[in-house]
Parts: sequence; structure tokens; C-alpha cells
Amino acid sequence: MQAKIAIRFMLFGLGFLSIGTQIYLMREFLIVCNGNELILGVVLALWMLLTGTGAYLGRFSNFIIGKIGFAIFMMIIAGLLPSLMVISLDLFKVLMIPHGSMAGIWMIIMAATFVQLPFCLLNGFLFSYLSVLSSENSLAESYSWESLGSMASGALVNMIFLWIFDPYQSLFLLTAFYFIMMSIFSYTLARRTHFYVGIFFSISILVALLYFDFLEFSEKILFKDQPVITNMGTPYGQVVVTKNQNQLNFYENGLLLFSGGNEINNEENVHLAMVQCERPRNVLLISGGYSGTLSEILKYKPDVVDYVEMNPSLIRIAAKFTKQLDHPSVRVHEMDARKFIRSSNKLYDIVLVNLPAPSTLQLNRYYTIDFLNEIKKTMKPDGVIAYSLPTGSDYISKQAGRMNSILFQTLKQRFNQVLIIPVQRNYFLASDSALDIDIPALIRQKQIQTVYVNQYYLDVRQLRERSAYVTNNSTLTGNINSDFYPGATFYQNLWWLGYFSVHPMLIIAIFLVILLILLASLNSISAGLFTGGFTLASTEIILIFGLQVIYGYIFQAIGLIIMVFMIGLAVGSGFRYKIYRIKPYIFYILLQIGLAVYSLILPFLLLWLSSGDGSDTWVQTTLVGFAFLASFFVGIEYRVAAELTKSSPRIGVAGNYSADMFGSGMGAVFVMLILIPLSGIIFTGIFLAVLNIFSALILFIRQRKIVSL
Repeated sequence: MQAKIAIRFMLFGLGFLSIGTQIYLMREFLIVCNGNELILGVVLALWMLLTGTGAYLGRFSNFIIGKIGFAIFMMIIAGLLPSLMVISLDLFKVLMIPHGSMAGIWMIIMAATFVQLPFCLLNGFLFSYLSVLSSENSLAESYSWESLGSMASGALVNMIFLWIFDPYQSLFLLTAFYFIMMSIFSYTLARRTHFYVGIFFSISILVALLYFDFLEFSEKILFKDQPVITNMGTPYGQVVVTKNQNQLNFYENGLLLFSGGNEINNEENVHLAMVQCERPRNVLLISGGYSGTLSEILKYKPDVVDYVEMNPSLIRIAAKFTKQLDHPSVRVHEMDARKFIRSSNKLYDIVLVNLPAPSTLQLNRYYTIDFLNEIKKTMKPDGVIAYSLPTGSDYISKQAGRMNSILFQTLKQRFNQVLIIPVQRNYFLASDSALDIDIPALIRQKQIQTVYVNQYYLDVRQLRERSAYVTNNSTLTGNINSDFYPGATFYQNLWWLGYFSVHPMLIIAIFLVILLILLASLNSISAGLFTGGFTLASTEIILIFGLQVIYGYIFQAIGLIIMVFMIGLAVGSGFRYKIYRIKPYIFYILLQIGLAVYSLILPFLLLWLSSGDGSDTWVQTTLVGFAFLASFFVGIEYRVAAELTKSSPRIGVAGNYSADMFGSGMGAVFVMLILIPLSGIIFTGIFLAVLNIFSALILFIRQRKIVSL
């Protein structure tokens, strides 16, 4: 009995270390690779696939079943790796990515594979090993305990660690808890010599992690020759402020947001739109005010400037270095911009959307027809809204043209006039009143003092020619960008891939080949777990995506969703079902049909919840309930699959767990990067339903031919 409890503790610790490490590793990939969701999808998919491979290798774990000392050695190595994985990414950037350049997709895949390979293989292998160590009836219970550890870690990281500790402090705490669980395991099952050796190495590793300043080492690598004056981990990302002579540089997740003193960007961000209004009294600025943008806005002497920042931590950090936020006309709002707009009773003359391109589903929600419907209610009849996208100078690629086109067509749906002004970026101005491209004349007329945006910097004839050229190339697609059909994110990722001459169809083809290979190698029981894992990862992304669309940056709520998923898996896999006169394989088929029905209902539920008909409490409770329901189904599915598998526990758990992980990895990348951006959530739900029905049909046909591995 003591041995079984010790094994459960170790499974809990393994899940605890795994999920916490995954969260910080993905954040570090964003910092190192200046990334977007394409990078996150690649990293997450490889994590799942490599862990699944490790679990599959666990079928050969019989050689260490009686060698607890060797197993403890592997556990110690697993505990050592998380901090080394994160710091190795910094070294990767220095050695492999020239300063000032971007990492290509193949380089990211290579880095994600080699950095994650040791930990993920060990993690999956140890799960298989621990699952069959105590008894032949522990497969579902093992899954349940590992899920509970993942739940606890996800909750702690999202709700506490991200708010208080830097990444390396958090990894130290995760590792310390893991080693405590390992010590309980080794004290119960191993010889005293192995126990004391394990304690010695665990303490040595923790002391080394505690006294080596990983954060300072990372700063010196990532920000060479730039003294770091602020490095703060926030729930929204890692914020770093560096100083280069007299210039302050603001980074979020490794991406340079703004640099102080960049007058060209500041003037273009403001004056192209502001001069279109006779007397701008009320101005709404969404993000980026601390770079110097506010100083340019204040030249027009507006009555009120409402400055809304997506990441409120940036405002608190920026307030240490600039006095612009103290101006009596400036009202700072630390909240999601769309939530602010819904509650605002002002009418604005100018709305400046000063955000990066919609490379993520989070950013996309500010470039949609749904956002324009909300913002137009807060604009005066002759009000002007301004966006900007990266420009290709005098050449527009097909991908960039599509990106421009979808924003142009979306703006045309709600405004009579849309004007594109191509300067350092392509600026999109939209209004129901006339817009003038003769910016120098308007600047002279209003007597605004500028350094670059004037007749000496801008040639009106060239502006007209380039504007006509960009506008003519912005009719490649008639698609409209919306909250739940985020085509702009898809085209933005295509544009990013175009930098490295990577055709998107190649990525899709590679994905489909891997998917077919995996499905062809699985028996009907494992195929059910594959589709269950695929569906669970997909619905998790859909629910988090829906939460972001409705509420914006609600990181604590997202952490709650993830935690509920883990609780559902733990409860489901530990649930002792008993259905009168229903055979296990029939119940297994019914679970897959249930997931199909769930997948069809979920998109329409999100569309209804986003309409604003329900209270916040009702919406959040419903989302949490649906998160639990999906994971509960998949948890029960794992338990039933363990009963249906006729092979030995060692081979059965390796096959079942690896199938679940493979499915989760494939689902995460396919839904996040392809299905939702390209086809929207309704078609995504239909695809998931068909996948589950197909899997259930295969099992029904082969019901008397369950293959034993």
C-alpha cells in the first residue's frame, strides 16, 4: 500500500513539473524568437509528439522494472533539465540567429526539437514506467494522478507564480517540489543507498539553481551592449526596458515594441490621422502611448486623451521613465480596450489603434468587423480611425497584398471612405467623411510643429501614386475579418512564412503526412484515444480563444480553464463507471459520439455567449462547465480504453498514453494555426465531429477484432 501511494506521489510530481516547465518554455520561445502563435503551435505540438514518443518507448521499460536506482537517476536528470532548457534557448539565439534577424520556421523546429527532446522523452518514458510499477490495474489511476499534478502546477503558475516570481525562481520552486515527491518515492521503494544518493544530488542541483543568477546571464545574452534597467515578468509576458545611450527600448516577450526618441514612427502614428479632423477634442489611443506618441497627440491640445493599454504592466513600468502620462488631459485605463469601449459614453474624433499586426488570435480581435461595430458607436459622424500594417516598400507580395486586402475590405464594410497612406508602414485611415492625402498641406494649415511629417519629408505626388498602387493590390480577396473567422491572422502568418520562402502548403502537407502515419499505426482503441486527445486539445484552444474574444486579457480566467481541463481528466480517468448491460466497447463508441455532439454545439454556444445576452458570471460559468465536460469525457475514455486493451499493462499504457499525446499535439497545432484562422470555429467544430464519428465507426466495424499489440 505504501508503495502504491509513493508511486502516486511521483506521478503527481511528474505532472506538476511537466506543465509548469511547458508554460515557461513556451514563453521563452516567444522571447527568443520574437514569436507569434505559429511558434507556440510548433513548440506545443513537438512537446506532445516527443512526450508521446517517450511514452511509446516505455513499452521497453521492462529492463529497469527491478532497477529502482537507475529509475531514480533518470528522475534526477529530468529535474535538472527545466532551467537548462530555458537558458539553452538564449544560447541558441546568440549562436544561431544573427543580431537583428528573425528565426526561420525550420530553425525554430530544429531548436524546439533539440531543446525539448531530452526532457519530453524522459517525461513520457517515466510516466509509462510508473504506471505499471505497482499493479496491473493502475493505468487509469496513473493518468488521473498525473493530471492532478498538471492541474495543480497550472493553477499555481497562472494564478500566483506569474504575478510574483521571475521564470527562473518559478522553475526553482517547481523543481524543488518535484524533488520532494521523488524523495518520498525513493525512500519508500529504493534501497537506502539510492535514497541518500538521490537526496545528495537533488540538494546539490537546487543549491546550484538557487545561487546561479540565470536571469542576469540571460540578460547579457539577449540584450548585448544594452544595459537592462527593468526586467519584469508579468502575466501578460516578460517586459524588459533597456538603455542605449539616451534611448529607452521597451521589449515585450523579446519583441521591440517601441523606442523612445523614434520621432518618425511617433509622428506617422499620430499626424496622418489627427490632421484629418478640424478640431480633435476627444482622442482614443489603444496601446503604445509611452513611446512618445502621447507627446505628438498633445500638440493638438485635445480636451481628453483616453489611453488604453492591453498590458497594464507596461503602463506601470513606463510611468517610471516618462512624464507624458501625468498630463491633465491624459486619462490612463488599465483594461482591455474592447471592454473599455463597451462601457464608454464618449464620442471620439480620432481613434488610433497603435497595435502590432494581427499575427495572433488575441491581436486579431482589434482588426475585425465585430470590433468596428463596437468602436463606431463611440465615434462622431466625421470621426477617423487609424491602423497600420508592415509595408513591403515599392513591392507588395501576394501574402502582404492579402493582408492589406482583408483589412481594407473589413474597413469598407463600416466606413464610406478608406485611405491607405504608404510611408514607413501602410497606414489605413477610415471615416464617413472625406479624407485628404495631402498631409504636408494639412500640417501647414494647422501649424503643427513636426520634424519629419511635413513637406520636406513627404512628396504628395509620390504618396498619391504609392497609395493608388497599394489600394489596387488590396482587392485580392473579398474576405471580411471577424472575431470567429480570423482570416487576418492566417494571412499574417503566411506573410511571415514568406520571409523564409516557405510555402504554406508544404507545412500543411507535412502535417497531413504525420497525421496519416500516426492513424495508420494505431489500432481502433488507440485511434479513439488519438481522436479524443485531438478533440480535447482543440476544444481547449477554442474555449480559450472564445474567452479572449469576449473578455480580452483575462489570464486568471484562462488559467482557470486550463485547471478545469486537468480536473476533468483526473475525475474522468478515476471515475468508476458502471452502465447496466452496456458493453465497454459500446460505451467507448458512445463517448466518441458524445464528443462529436459536443464539438458541434461548442461553436454555436460561443457565438451566442459573445452576443452579450448573458451576464459575466453566466458566461464564465458556462465556459468552465463546458471545459470540464470535454475533459471528463476524454478522462473516462482513457479508463475504458485501459479495460479494452488486451495487451500487457506495460505495452498497453505505452500505446494508449502515446496515442493521447500524439492526438493532443496534432490537434493543438492544426486547430490553432490552420483550422480556426482559415475556416472559422463553426467549420472547426464540424471537422472535430466528423473525426470522432469516423473513429467510432472504425471501432464499431472492428468490434470483434480488437487488435492486441
